[in-house]
Amino acid sequence: MEIPIIEKRKIYEAKKHGYSQFVLTLPKAFAETLKADGEDSLVLVYNGALLALPANSITKDELLEFLKLHLELERLLKDVQKRRAEASLLSW
Repeated sequence: MEIPIIEKRKIYEAKKHGYSQFVLTLPKAFAETLKADGEDSLVLVYNGALLALPANSITKDELLEFLKLHLELERLLKDVQKRRAEASLLSW
């Protein structure tokens, strides 16, 4: 199993005809790998966290498994945020 690459990415806002669009770019190596594998779209799962999965190579059952893990990850993130908030209240 490979260790995942972690990157911080900037979200850009582009205004077009009075409407805002938000753009998040993919890391070049990741996008090139997707293209080489014949992938041209992603399934996005988001709430408190964003998960992007190759659209053409994931089944509905696999997506449901990822959703379960996504919910667990979201709970973990909320718990970490809560502990940080509590710690900052105690540091007065």
